[in-house]
Amino acid sequence: MKALFYDIHPAGWAGAYLLKRFWKGALLSRLNGLVLREVPLPELPTDEWVICRTLLGGICGSDLAIIAQRQPVNSILQCYTTLPMIPGHENVAVVEKVGSAVDSRWIGKRVCVEPTLCCKVRGIYPPCKPCSQGNFGACENFSADGKGTSRLPPGTSLGYCGAVGGSWAEYFLAHVSQLVEVPENLTDTQAILTDPLACSLHAVLRADLTDANHVLVYGAGILGLGVVWALRQIGFDGKIDIIARYPHQGQIAKEFGADDILYPPADKHERFKIIAKKTDATVKQARFGNLMLSGGYDVVFECVGAEETIEEALKWTAARGQVILIGTGHGRGTDMTPIWFRELTVIGAYGRSIERYQGREIQTYQLVHELMLQSTCDVSILLTGTFPLHEYKLALKAVLNKGKNKSIKVAFKFEPPT
Repeated sequence: MKALFYDIHPAGWAGAYLLKRFWKGALLSRLNGLVLREVPLPELPTDEWVICRTLLGGICGSDLAIIAQRQPVNSILQCYTTLPMIPGHENVAVVEKVGSAVDSRWIGKRVCVEPTLCCKVRGIYPPCKPCSQGNFGACENFSADGKGTSRLPPGTSLGYCGAVGGSWAEYFLAHVSQLVEVPENLTDTQAILTDPLACSLHAVLRADLTDANHVLVYGAGILGLGVVWALRQIGFDGKIDIIARYPHQGQIAKEFGADDILYPPADKHERFKIIAKKTDATVKQARFGNLMLSGGYDVVFECVGAEETIEEALKWTAARGQVILIGTGHGRGTDMTPIWFRELTVIGAYGRSIERYQGREIQTYQLVHELMLQSTCDVSILLTGTFPLHEYKLALKAVLNKGKNKSIKVAFKFEPPT
């Protein structure tokens, strides 16, 4: 099968790192470890697994962070990843073949595979505490090398575990428990947005919005726009401000229900003044230009993950407010003073789980499908480009240059076999 294959060779990676400032194509060259090649299809780990044929494979920000060398060289995520790997966890696929323990009626069904490689998928019994409570996105066994009946190496999800592959390939593997059938009334272009919208929805449901009247969404990429969409779909009627970089992001945010689109300038003092005015807060200045607010938003959803954006999210939250961290960054050097000084609640949101929503328990993917079908917003406007796999460099360039290309979500599109 054809697949984008990723592996790190230290000398090549270092060469790409040094050259990227002078040669824009260095990150997409063989030096950096990403190549298109023919690879064998992985074998089914047990008879509870299936083979899926990819229809669409999305490019996630976490995928891009690896290709673009944005993770620190000592990232703790190395403990939960196996190289070499075939990237891609966002997917729409068709079940092609099933193991002997899987109901054959799955064959031919269109699915979104929930990518998390948790205890159930790995065949680890008894499951860890988070998994036993339905919080499989917080599984304690992502690094359980070889444990369980599936005997998988470390990996948080499809695309980060070489043994199962990913959606940047014509085929990949899935455990039967990961299969979520796509409703007939959803198109492929809607369904490929299931995973990013699920991450946003999960973050929204992690927050306590009971007394929240004014929230900020920091970042208007796919996660931030998904947060706006999810807030409105679950019935939040408070005020939503969103910080965007580009007008095309702001336009979609408005369509999804944001009240005010903010385009803060580069000058830090001006940014703080704008936020202070929006929230009736006051700006306080310490030595060497360090700034703080007295007052701020009830809840801030941080959807970027950069050091500066994390710090400003903390500083722009009112006392005893909540900061929901969704952006997959590391935040090195962030001033943590506001957390203890303002008694903030900081909540991490990663992936998906079994959600407790309106008195019932439902898997995040399934809830996203329900909300898509109920929504008056067509989420397919978030899919701004599809590319065949052999044009992977063009696809990645479209994501790396979002402003120029007006990109939100880009995906690989696979033609049916002849």
